[in-house]
Amino acid sequence: MTTYTIAIGSAGLAAGAAVAVAGAVGLGIAGVAALFSRRRGTKMKHKKQRKKTYTRYGREDDDGQDNLKRMMELIRREDVTGCGLRLMCELAAENPRDLIDEEIAILELVGAPLTPGEDVRGLGALGEYREAKTVGLNHGSCGKTYFMCPLNGTQLMETVMGFLP
Repeated sequence: MTTYTIAIGSAGLAAGAAVAVAGAVGLGIAGVAALFSRRRGTKMKHKKQRKKTYTRYGREDDDGQDNLKRMMELIRREDVTGCGLRLMCELAAENPRDLIDEEIAILELVGAPLTPGEDVRGLGALGEYREAKTVGLNHGSCGKTYFMCPLNGTQLMETVMGFLP
């Protein structure tokens, strides 16, 4: 029997690490983009009126909420190790006064934490991230809950900050 040794160089490890933290990085980018969008909106002199659209069943279509749900589905699809969920959990567990703007933007991205008995079936991935936020706010064990992520919140945030402008 022949034994082969496969060496993974630093590029291979970096690629593996990037896959592991893809969800956290996605949350960081989306959160900061939303933060800049809100800041830009407050500086506009004339706010544009959003044109109301209606679904074929007569309900008003909330494009903003639908876009958020789609974006969270994309982020969750890339979050194979649950590092985005762990980041959300660990940020929520921190004292809000100790958070930097980027961390606050990530927390605000998904909205309010879940309320007891709230039906999240229609929220999909957005519901998962809101649940992670709720776990952190309730001082749950983020490391045990999201055990597939090999990094803690500080390490994840350092990685996220490396991808932000």
